Amino acid sequence: MDFERHAVELCRGRVLDLGAGAGPHTLALEAQGSPVVAVEGSADIARLLRARGAASVVHADFRHWWKPGFDTVLMLMNGLGPVGTLAGLDRFLAHAPRFLSPGGQILVDGAEAVIRGPSPTAGWPPAGAYPGQAWIELSHAGRVGRPFRELYVDLETLARHAARAGWRLEVAFEGGDGVYLARLTRPS
Repeated sequence: MDFERHAVELCRGRVLDLGAGAGPHTLALEAQGSPVVAVEGSADIARLLRARGAASVVHADFRHWWKPGFDTVLMLMNGLGPVGTLAGLDRFLAHAPRFLSPGGQILVDGAEAVIRGPSPTAGWPPAGAYPGQAWIELSHAGRVGRPFRELYVDLETLARHAARAGWRLEVAFEGGDGVYLARLTRPS
């Protein structure tokens, strides 16, 4: 997608790919010569990423794994999803500076279209609840996984929470379908 290519182009210095998945962004950055640490919460996916040749893969939940000194933190494919709730977003924004070198940036995507309009599930979201705080349950071949929280945050809400936590938000890409790429930095 265009915003993903643009995000990779905006990366600078030492990169932390949080929620790296199968590693398309990690591998693209490494091919350009960028030093990248990929953090992935799924042990199976982390093994796959290593098998695909990623140089530095950490199997960990990024909400509990902190390492300083990165110039760019990359969070793509609904990168803020794992924070789960708006309260989780606030906790992440409060602790994220620990990852960054002075002058560092976070590049994160989201999709506003996901939370627009009424839900097909009756009674969701509950009255007064933010509609982007979803419960997700994955299934395959008749097996159903444990439900987990996923946050889909619109740009306006992200900007409001980021400002309260002392971040500057710049829209780096905005698609006609509600997809966006945001760049978060700390004022000097």
